Amino acid sequence: VIRIHHHVNERVAQSAKVHVHARRLVNRPAHHPPRPLGSNEIEKAVLKASRTSHNLTSNVGGGFVTQMIPQKTTPESFWCTSMQLPFEKPNRRAINNAVGATPMTQYDFWESSPVRVDTASSFEIVEMLFSENDLICCGKKSTFDTNRLYDWSSSRFNFSHICPNPNRVRYGTNMEGNLSAHCRDATGQRRYIIIESDNDLSFDSKASIIKFLQVEAESFLKMIVHSAGKSLHAWFNASECEHENWRFINFACLLGADSRMWLPEQFARMPNAIREGTDVVQKCIYFDPNEN
Repeated sequence: VIRIHHHVNERVAQSAKVHVHARRLVNRPAHHPPRPLGSNEIEKAVLKASRTSHNLTSNVGGGFVTQMIPQKTTPESFWCTSMQLPFEKPNRRAINNAVGATPMTQYDFWESSPVRVDTASSFEIVEMLFSENDLICCGKKSTFDTNRLYDWSSSRFNFSHICPNPNRVRYGTNMEGNLSAHCRDATGQRRYIIIESDNDLSFDSKASIIKFLQVEAESFLKMIVHSAGKSLHAWFNASECEHENWRFINFACLLGADSRMWLPEQFARMPNAIREGTDVVQKCIYFDPNEN
């Protein structure tokens, strides 16, 4: 998400910058004091994190050391069967400060879009997001499939959802042990991080938060899709460094983003597709064809 740097120390510095921005947003003066920690809240968070793996306890130098061993559905999988969701919760003070810092409207994003894709088909937009050899998983609520992009055709591309991260294999093993075209085991490395929220903010306030993430976290914004419902789906380029991606998603969750979009297999709204059960288009209001 944050610009990929060639030097590790630059990458760490950029991650630290995101953390500093998050703390500044929360610590700015407000009418109400921050929420106090609840009873055993930290302990509960640690316990939840430990459930992402099995524990191995060993006696080292007279003391006990606990190591967490990641568990995967198959050895080839990129991802653990259980993943820790971002721990940051929406902070109203941070949200208000972010909206005020970078005021933006949906129309502003449409006006500033490097290219206009109003009349483009879903397939034409997806062709600009992925390479022809990428395995793309698309679907609706109850049906989905995965094919290489060059095997899809525009006439068959009638889906309301798409996985933002290409599959590593066409079929993987799901949590129930069955083959599936849409599961964590099948999903490849992270390509995009989707920021969206169904909270009570106006669409223009949500646009302002997207702009804030773009500017303050120096994140490359690839696309914005209106869900034809309550949210805007902002596609940010993922970093090759998962530590940076983790920092970024937590920063976004502080500003109201849906934490489940962290899961690599999570579907996002297909650009310029019809929202299932309606005749409303999920409009792509911003698209940048450039690389970060």
